[in-house]
Amino acid sequence: MKLRSMGFVLLSILLMGMMGCTGNEEQQPNASSISNATKDGTVEEEMRSDQVKMIANDEKIIEMLKSSGAIKENATSEEIEEAVNNYLQKKAEQNKMNEKSDKKTIEELKKEIQKELGKGS
Repeated sequence: MKLRSMGFVLLSILLMGMMGCTGNEEQQPNASSISNATKDGTVEEEMRSDQVKMIANDEKIIEMLKSSGAIKENATSEEIEEAVNNYLQKKAEQNKMNEKSDKKTIEELKKEIQKELGKGS
């Protein structure tokens, strides 16, 4: 429950920041800002959607790390953040290694195909 409320607070802050809400200022739209809003509206919506997805993904990662025991149930927000960052860093390293391995495999296959093509002629 504590984690959900923390996620809600983070989401609220993020959305308020994106909308330019400062709490005590009201901005009156002018003609150019209205036309820009209609042009850029879909871009802003996509950005918000991506950020909401990132928060949702972080929540899923946190739940997964808690269920695996990598994060204690009573962990502080700093401990949670550190665990998520470590997890993401390890995943990035694994992906980089996989990418290198895939490139190596592709190069080996290319060489084999070139050999086969050379034998056939």
